Amino acid sequence: MRYLAALLTGLLGFLCLQLSAQDCDGVDHTILAGSYYYSPSSLTINVGETVAWINEAGFHDVNGNVSVLTGASFGNPEIFSLGAVSASGMDVCMGTHTFTLVGEYNYDCSIGSHAASGMVGTILVEAASVECNDPLACNYDETSSADTDCEYYDGTFDLNSGIWLTAGAALDPNVDCAIQPASGVLVQVDVAQGQPVSIIVDSEIEDWLDDLVDQGLLTSLNAVLALSAFNNAEFAFCGENVTGISGLTTISSDWNGEAWVIQELGFNLAPAAAMTNGCPDPAAVNYDPCANPDPSVCEYEISEGCNDPLACNFDSTATGSDDCNYFDTELFTLEENDFIGLIDFEDCANGYPGAYSLPVPLGQDTAGGPLVFTLFDDVEAFLIEFGFETAAQDLSTVTMSICDTVLNYNSIVLGDTDIIWDGMGFPNEFYGSFLVPESSLPIGCADEEACNFDPCSHPFENEGCEYLDIGTLEGDTIVEAGGTLTLTATPSAGNGFEWSSDCASIEDDNEVATITATEDCEICYLEFNADSCAAEFCVNISVITSVDENGRLPWQFMPNPAADALRVVWGGEAAVFEVFDLNGRRVHTAPVYRGVTTLDLSPLQPGLYLAGPRGTEPRRLAIQR
Repeated sequence: MRYLAALLTGLLGFLCLQLSAQDCDGVDHTILAGSYYYSPSSLTINVGETVAWINEAGFHDVNGNVSVLTGASFGNPEIFSLGAVSASGMDVCMGTHTFTLVGEYNYDCSIGSHAASGMVGTILVEAASVECNDPLACNYDETSSADTDCEYYDGTFDLNSGIWLTAGAALDPNVDCAIQPASGVLVQVDVAQGQPVSIIVDSEIEDWLDDLVDQGLLTSLNAVLALSAFNNAEFAFCGENVTGISGLTTISSDWNGEAWVIQELGFNLAPAAAMTNGCPDPAAVNYDPCANPDPSVCEYEISEGCNDPLACNFDSTATGSDDCNYFDTELFTLEENDFIGLIDFEDCANGYPGAYSLPVPLGQDTAGGPLVFTLFDDVEAFLIEFGFETAAQDLSTVTMSICDTVLNYNSIVLGDTDIIWDGMGFPNEFYGSFLVPESSLPIGCADEEACNFDPCSHPFENEGCEYLDIGTLEGDTIVEAGGTLTLTATPSAGNGFEWSSDCASIEDDNEVATITATEDCEICYLEFNADSCAAEFCVNISVITSVDENGRLPWQFMPNPAADALRVVWGGEAAVFEVFDLNGRRVHTAPVYRGVTTLDLSPLQPGLYLAGPRGTEPRRLAIQR
């Protein structure tokens, strides 16, 4: 039992220490508690002040609820109490209480017979004296000698949402509102405690005054005077009355049910909090000129219109898409060709090398939907071959609109992107590429073989091309193993020339070249004139020693790319030469013979093909015109 008693005593002491962990610093008054006393037992304070009780010795509480001596309520203006706290040899803070109601408060210690032994107390809470000698304030007292307690806003009207500041001359007499219409400019006010209310002037107020001048509702001089008045005016909002001072101007107005009419300045004031939120759009069916503007609540008549955000005439209130317009620009037409390419050619203004671009015409389906690209098979194959698979996928799936100078590019790769017209085309920074209509490309010569080749020109225009007048190259192109062959060049008058090869031995005597080759090889003949315009002609030398490692006969064709004529070097007996498109369809056949056979490919459209003698591995062939 002694152990249990010691344990309980320790726990009680611990709990008392926990209860005593209070903060009695920074209070207005302190009362000491000890053996059957509160000191002082009577205390007079001002309303709003805080009292702390400190236990000097013993185990005591503060009970301001029911009297221990009578068993009845003290009847205090408000109930207050502090829990029991133990102290031994060291002052302990019992707690604090702030008195916010005027009146007399009685209390005692409810522990044991402490109250009966005289441990009771009384606190008298008096109203604090108010010092305000500012006639503008709501609590002005002409007998006061200071303005330390002045109040300028009594909270009758809620000003926290701001005040609508409206020019009286701008009000529409035909608009009947319970509260003045929410028009003009919404201004915020500073309602700091103990300071006159002031208007927070910003650039929005300045712009609003400028608009009034532009509308002829205010002179420039009055606008300057009004801005100065707003910057310097001090107000007091007391009940339904507003008073103020701005320089030498005294302001006074009573609430008329709709606003405060400040005749001295020519403006009206109305608190935004007194108005409900409503639709500010006159085009809406629920337009409310009297409400705080809230566009989110506007309702409109149901319209078919165009509800596609991609369209140039998108209408968020529309319910259909039949009237959508996806091409609304005067920059170019949908009927003309369009091209894509990479912006990496230094010799072109704006970096648009038209001659190296690919055709991707813009168009729409028969229903007039969003713009799409026509991605030709050979263009797609070209992009994939050179590592632009992502771009090919993008071009085949993207939907677009062109509205004035903006290309709205809605892509599964790039997302929803706006590309801006730069005066010539639409540069796509993601790919480092461009989309350009043919009307932006100059007409020139797009053939690299021509002397007047223009890399910036329209890719389909070659009629003005000028070519080097080159001579002839004659000789055999098939040689037996270990043998030599001779090629004879006859350049045009005045032209220079030179031979080259990276795999054969050439001995030349001016126009005559003797070639020794141990394997199939390319021999090139470059002819040039005095203006540095050059043309190169290359032939493939076939060395026929035996079939290749797969048992196939050697063969070659030239040039590649070809226009209409294709020369085929064949090392076997007569055979059939076949041309296939990239879908595997045979589109052309012709016989070839041992040696060189020239084939006519003019019936084939420009593009990429696979070609070769039947029974051999076909090779890629490009036809360009």
